[in-house]
Amino acid sequence: MRLFKLTQHSQGLKILMHTFRASAKELMLLVFFLVLGIVVFASLVYYAERIEVNPDNQFQSIPLGLWWAVVTMTTIGYGDMTPHTYLGRIIGSICALAGVLTIALPVPVIVSNFAMYYSHTQARSKMPKKRRGVLSVEQVVKQQQILPQQRRILLSGKNSYAHETTTPLLNHNSSNSPRMGMSASRM
Repeated sequence: MRLFKLTQHSQGLKILMHTFRASAKELMLLVFFLVLGIVVFASLVYYAERIEVNPDNQFQSIPLGLWWAVVTMTTIGYGDMTPHTYLGRIIGSICALAGVLTIALPVPVIVSNFAMYYSHTQARSKMPKKRRGVLSVEQVVKQQQILPQQRRILLSGKNSYAHETTTPLLNHNSSNSPRMGMSASRM
């Protein structure tokens, strides 16, 4: 509980909390694919090591293979269990490569979220204190949840009421618009 109170005073911890909250879907997808890969590779290496009769076979069961797959996919590599057959070594190599790729894929999204919150915090710290409360990080989080839907509608080029493109309307300046009307009246 005190850790959560600590985040109120530390900007760095706030940024990390917001980053992990915004990247929750990507992190859950990472965990899902890691668990799936661990189960598949543990089963494969268990059956690959049973092909040859070996009294020193370290893969006596699939749960022991799960330990090996966790260590291999997360690239820790203790070395306490190693496959001895050629097929087992090939499966081990593929397991290590799959682990690196699985862990590396969501990293750009997490880094992008971190960069957004970090730059927002830096911009807020440079603002005068009276204006800092205008748009807090929490409001940016809410705005980011709404923006993808709006962005998808605008980028599709069609609205739901009339099947005309909305892109020309966004960039169109007419004399009825307030900006053009004011500039025309000043001339």
